[in-house]
Amino acid sequence: MAEIRNTVTIRCQPEDAFYYLSDHRAELEWNPACTMMEKISDGPVGLGTRYRAKWNSSPTVELETVAYDPPHSWTMHNGGPIDVTFTCRVDSAPEGTRLSVKFVPRPHGWFRLIFPIFLLVVRRQERANMGYIRDALEARARTSEIG
Repeated sequence: MAEIRNTVTIRCQPEDAFYYLSDHRAELEWNPACTMMEKISDGPVGLGTRYRAKWNSSPTVELETVAYDPPHSWTMHNGGPIDVTFTCRVDSAPEGTRLSVKFVPRPHGWFRLIFPIFLLVVRRQERANMGYIRDALEARARTSEIG
């Protein structure tokens, strides 16, 4: 089973990182490949929250929050040609926050044929995403310090 892990240190409060990132609508702000992220369940973000999402070159999929432990970790799952389980953990670090991400894709059907190429691309994208997340959260932290 393929697994992609990344970690980044962010100059912000861990709670701010958790609540910003666990509401996946924020992905529209920091991820240039995200073209749609819509919350489709009622109520506050938490266990069972569902989203409809689309990224460049992907079909529209439905994500569900399958674990939610504020302000420490959450796990999302989606189906489609690639079944993905995505787990994030937020911890205190001397510089602010350490975000650790685990991305576990499982291909289905015809997608198994091109899965090795997909892994090459998504490893690069996931590494880049950590920088996008860091930049977005640090900009938010600077703005809240000023205002």
